[in-house]
Amino acid sequence: MPEPIEWGFFDRRDETFDSHRKLPHKEQSGTVTFVTMRLADSMPHAVVQQWHDEIESWLKENGLAGSNVEDVLNSTSVSPRLKTELRKFKNRQWHQRLDNCHGECTLNRHDCRAEVCKSILHFNSERYDLESFVVMPNHVHVLIQMREEYFLRKQFREIQRFSARAINKMLARTGRFWQGEPFDHMVRNAEQLENFHRYIAENPSRAGLSTDQYTYWSCRDT
Repeated sequence: MPEPIEWGFFDRRDETFDSHRKLPHKEQSGTVTFVTMRLADSMPHAVVQQWHDEIESWLKENGLAGSNVEDVLNSTSVSPRLKTELRKFKNRQWHQRLDNCHGECTLNRHDCRAEVCKSILHFNSERYDLESFVVMPNHVHVLIQMREEYFLRKQFREIQRFSARAINKMLARTGRFWQGEPFDHMVRNAEQLENFHRYIAENPSRAGLSTDQYTYWSCRDT
């Protein structure tokens, strides 16, 4: 029987690896991280614009009209409580839109989901340890902890590249399959880990999916 995995949590005192493309990213070795990657067509322009409009309305309602999200989150004059509420509102509205399953939803197909699962599981227990993941019709959520000398963003570029290549070949098509940059959040404590685990496990039922429209995996079931 394999040894139980010791999940690590973000520690502000430890070194982080920072990177930036369109979004800022932080990595910390041995830290379990919640990652979301989505298909290239999962968020049509009109849906993204609606999301921005709702954030602007929230800022206005909270006395922050004319501000942008990053300025508010970096401001020393905005209370920590309000910053936390903004983050939660922004992320909640975004994930609700993902769950509405916009776009072609290619991962409705079991054979396409199988290729994504194969890519995610390929280096499990070697380069990283997986806590759980779910493959939805147009996006994927993963709880993952990288091992020493391996980097999260590089690993997900490989996962996306190999799964996209296999699925495009299967469907006899070319072009971009994944939206380029996954969202990632380092888990702060055991309670947050349980919240993310539950979120992943319950995501299909919240989206009203039948059992043949998603694939769920958890180390707790192995």
